[in-house]
Amino acid sequence: MNFQPGVSESYRVEVSGWDASENFFVEKTILDWSSEESKEVLLRSALREGCVVFMRLLQPMNSSSTFPLAYQAVKVRPKDASGNARVCLAQLRPRASRRDLDWASQESVVRVA
Repeated sequence: MNFQPGVSESYRVEVSGWDASENFFVEKTILDWSSEESKEVLLRSALREGCVVFMRLLQPMNSSSTFPLAYQAVKVRPKDASGNARVCLAQLRPRASRRDLDWASQESVVRVA
């Protein structure tokens, strides 16, 4: 996707995880995606900054299903008058395994005869 400054995209998503009271929740909401680093959702569930949630794109029934991706709540704003809190999210990336790190270090070694 090509993102232009100041242009925002909105997507229907399902967010799930454990709230601040350690109760599991699932909410359908809108993801506001204004750039690669700026993803925000409105949630009724109370979250703590730093917690991990899972977000899945909701698509029409005729398309293939999507898998949830892990996100971290970077900033949680106070709830508004309607009881929703704006949550800024950052996608979490898997860490490289020890085997992957060993393989990468072997590939970077230059051997001279």
